[in-house]
Amino acid sequence: MDMRRHGPRNIHQEKVILVDWKQTVRRVWGYLEGGRTKLVIVFALTLLTTLVTILGTRLNGIVIDQYIAKGLVKTLMLVCGGMAVIYAVSAVCTYFQNALIIGVAQRTSTRIRGDVFANMQRLPMRYFDTHDNGDIMSRLTNDVDNINTALMQTFVQLFTGIISVVGVGLAMILLSPLLTLIALAASFVTFLFTRAVSHVTQKAFATQQDKLGSLNTQIEESVSGKQVVQLFDHLDETMATFDRTNAQYTAAAIKAQTFSSMIGPFFNMTNNIAYLLITAAGAISIITGNTAVTVGVIFTFLIYLRNFTGPINNVLDLINTLQLSLASAERVFALIDEKPEADAPDAVAMPQTTGHVRFDDVSFAYDTRPILTDVSLTAEPGQVVALVGPTGAGKTTIMNLLTNLYPLQKGRVLLDGVDVAHIRRADLRRLVTVVQQEPYLFSLSIKENIRLGRPSATDEEVIQAAKNAGADSFISQLPEGYNTELSENAASLSQGQRQLLSIARAFTAAAPVLVLDEATASIDSNTEAAVQRAMTALMADKTSFVIAHRLSTIRRADQILVIDGGRVIERGTHEALLKQNGFYAKLYYSQFDTASA
Repeated sequence: MDMRRHGPRNIHQEKVILVDWKQTVRRVWGYLEGGRTKLVIVFALTLLTTLVTILGTRLNGIVIDQYIAKGLVKTLMLVCGGMAVIYAVSAVCTYFQNALIIGVAQRTSTRIRGDVFANMQRLPMRYFDTHDNGDIMSRLTNDVDNINTALMQTFVQLFTGIISVVGVGLAMILLSPLLTLIALAASFVTFLFTRAVSHVTQKAFATQQDKLGSLNTQIEESVSGKQVVQLFDHLDETMATFDRTNAQYTAAAIKAQTFSSMIGPFFNMTNNIAYLLITAAGAISIITGNTAVTVGVIFTFLIYLRNFTGPINNVLDLINTLQLSLASAERVFALIDEKPEADAPDAVAMPQTTGHVRFDDVSFAYDTRPILTDVSLTAEPGQVVALVGPTGAGKTTIMNLLTNLYPLQKGRVLLDGVDVAHIRRADLRRLVTVVQQEPYLFSLSIKENIRLGRPSATDEEVIQAAKNAGADSFISQLPEGYNTELSENAASLSQGQRQLLSIARAFTAAAPVLVLDEATASIDSNTEAAVQRAMTALMADKTSFVIAHRLSTIRRADQILVIDGGRVIERGTHEALLKQNGFYAKLYYSQFDTASA
């Protein structure tokens, strides 16, 4: 497989800024441990195939002058047979060269991707709050693929191109200095033209990519919001906006590609003129009696010219590709270097807990935006504590601090009198189970999704957890039962069914401290009754925190905390808070009135 490509390509690639390319190269080299010997072999084979190509081309010219012109058929056949062997050896070397570099590149990319993914799993939640998910995915996929491309193609092609330019250039000079000057002049003119057009096309392609991004965004919004478009009869406006954006993209693409398409014909034209000038100069030399130039020399030189100008343009283009790959490597290594979530140096083991929880004057802020201010609460073992309040009041944040997902600015969160920041995270996460408002299920079987609560759970324990959650009845009706493979986030199941599986997972975990984060907010009233029964069974003998949207579900809580603006403004039982006729009472009666209406 010949990876070399002649002529300019991808001249519209984005410009990249490298912070420390030397350090990046050293780190990539470090990942090549175990494949460096193979890489050396690849470069040796590359050098060998390049030299064989140069030698074979020169032999072609000698054959024309020494054997064809003189009619030495037998000798010609022997020489041609020898050349066939040389080309066969070159092909075999090229095959092994490609096979070796593919193996090295893929294994190296696998190690890098593994390190990226492993560190991503250990990063604190704050990192994901401040970085776009698409950007993280791009580093894990596109950027690692760019590194793989650099290893598999770019480095080898650059080495091949440089060796070809140097080797063929020396061969051309030794063959004919005069013809070499003509070839260099043609290459220089092509280079100047390509660079000039590149500056124009760079901006044009940037505009094209910007319009393409707008077009893709609109298409994604139209597909995701198709129901809204139809319900509000917004089809004509949507089509008009799409046509306008599509026309803008088309105009930008035509401009960019028109300029870009000028390079190929000009490249061919200058090459053809160079061929013509070399042929004419060679013919004049032969006619004037210059014995240093022969028909075979002209033939050889024309092939050398093709093998000289092609790699020059290829090398110039590959430098851009290499820069992009190194920039991708910097992005990947930046993610690998992100400080992972780690236990405190003095973290203690906590194999079990009574479930006593206390928040002691806790304050927290996302960056500089305050979320909680001086929050204090105490939950005795086995109590049910409800947190209510308007959206954005800080209710979920309180529970995130209980599981030590974020560092505090002030105060302490204590579990059995021990600061959760000083409990081993593995123990803390095993002792506290969270059932989220939007349950997330993986593309695994139902059985394995439930078992995520405790990987060591047996099949019998998984089934019992599903029964406790009230999920066994609908699971048993599925064709594959507990072995049913779920699609992405269990799209084939209803919201209530997904929530019951999430509760079954919590039953499997059997943690002594439970957090229910608005677990019934996204389901209908009929389904809520089944989920509520499952949650009541789940909360038995546990210290439970219930973040509630529907206040009717928390009337039996041992204490209710009303959160507003990051502060606890009221606390007490349901009856006591109603008697206060404060914020909670107004919120409760407003929901009751709305439900009655």
